[in-house]
Amino acid sequence: DPGRSAVDCDGVAVTALTVGGHAILDPAAVNGCLRLPAAGAGGAEHLVVAYSANGQEAPSGVRGGFSLRGVGDDFAALHGESYPSPRLSAFQAPRGPAAFHHRLRERERQLARSPGAALSRLAPARVAVPPTVGSQRDFQVCADTNCGAFVTVRATASYVGSKSAIYLDDTVPAGGFTGGEIAAVGALFDSELYPIDTTAFGRESDVDGNGVVAVLLTDAVNALSPNCQQTGSIIVGYFFGLDLLLGEPNSNEGEVFYGFVPDPSKPVCASKARVLDLIAPTFIHEFQHMISYHRHVLLGGGEAEETWLNEGLSHFAEELGGRQVTPSSCTANNCLNQFAGGNLLNAYDYLAAPESHYLVEPGSSSGTFAERGANWLFLRWLADRSLADSVLGTDLTRAMLGADAGGLTLTGGANVTAAAQQFQAGVTLATLLGQWHLANYTEVLPAFTEPSGRIRYRTWDLASAINQVIPGPYPLFPDSTDGPGYRASGTLRGGSGSYARIVQAADAPAVALGLSVQNQATVLPRYAVLRIR
Repeated sequence: DPGRSAVDCDGVAVTALTVGGHAILDPAAVNGCLRLPAAGAGGAEHLVVAYSANGQEAPSGVRGGFSLRGVGDDFAALHGESYPSPRLSAFQAPRGPAAFHHRLRERERQLARSPGAALSRLAPARVAVPPTVGSQRDFQVCADTNCGAFVTVRATASYVGSKSAIYLDDTVPAGGFTGGEIAAVGALFDSELYPIDTTAFGRESDVDGNGVVAVLLTDAVNALSPNCQQTGSIIVGYFFGLDLLLGEPNSNEGEVFYGFVPDPSKPVCASKARVLDLIAPTFIHEFQHMISYHRHVLLGGGEAEETWLNEGLSHFAEELGGRQVTPSSCTANNCLNQFAGGNLLNAYDYLAAPESHYLVEPGSSSGTFAERGANWLFLRWLADRSLADSVLGTDLTRAMLGADAGGLTLTGGANVTAAAQQFQAGVTLATLLGQWHLANYTEVLPAFTEPSGRIRYRTWDLASAINQVIPGPYPLFPDSTDGPGYRASGTLRGGSGSYARIVQAADAPAVALGLSVQNQATVLPRYAVLRIR
């Protein structure tokens, strides 16, 4: 029982760090023990994160109960019950739109093994015949959030450009898009969103041979969120890898993604202003999913990317839009807010309770915005480690989609590790995850410096940026203790962890921490330790 484990540091070396120094430790190699030295005349402060270093998705998730406790460094065992970390009370319930996208990503992984995937990989190239403005076609569109049934939508091409053809459902509510508004978003996709995504992730497929990506704007997407007026939450669009597979039932056999439309009868969730604000970020997000499925399944011949990393990359695409789209094309000339503001909201949810949420969410996850926040935060921090482009980080994202290698088969943590090793030889996923967790806290320490350059975000001042969308203090509040008598217990979830500040007064004695974790061989627990002062 991890709640009753003792702290046993016999033979374990002290982890003595200079200010700004950090270490990643495997508890299995040190009997679960972390020893911190006695403080000097100025006292000392360490940040300790106990986290899971497992980066591979599992159907029901990777998790294990843990107990972390502190004692004076005299190796005395502790007895009695432990109590939950205060962070556990902040668990956020699943939300509808995220759940829908999680189900699509898992369906795509299953479809990657279907006969249609093999047929699509082997099919000869088709002669490009782009659609024309005014031409009509039928689309098969998900009829429910399980995508277990489909409806047929007749739509007309309202815009055809160099990279996209935008179709409008023939039966959308009155008072919706004008032809000029559709042409504007189509031109934005062709001239800016398409090159941003393909530069960062690689080219899309062209299984239908028409030379363009089809976008269907339809109230069938709105219908996936029938209670949006009450919840304020709506599915704004999606991509489903089924459409790239030839011969599969209900496949549209071509490059298609979907977006919602204005509905004046639902002003809370589908006003024209809201749709126009969200439609371009939806395009750049869903297009990454399309590129990813092509590069992993059709070119690489393997599995679709794991959900946590796939969603992280699409939210990263939104940030790229915020940084690169021409301001005059954005709401209130503020592209970063329009494209990346949602990432900051999601990041807030995660940082407010990291122990309660996965980074590597289960395949069966119903999805939370906090998980999306973790996905984006990790990719953003990781991209900051790249060498060629320390702002955009697209050299790293191209490596993660095999953009320069004709596709790839690696997914999840293995994909992250291989890409990161192109820029930092020999680095492990366990080290990357530990450094990321430490960096999440140093954002609240603006004057703090450390020599490695890895325990900070380079391209974001997260504390200030989050404060712009949710006024108030930075949401990450680790437990704070002087060590002896500290007890916390809860659950370590894939990629996530529990944070604690060990604050020693002047000349305080040494401290020992003991960590015990259930399901240790799968959870892969680690300590990340940072000397703050």
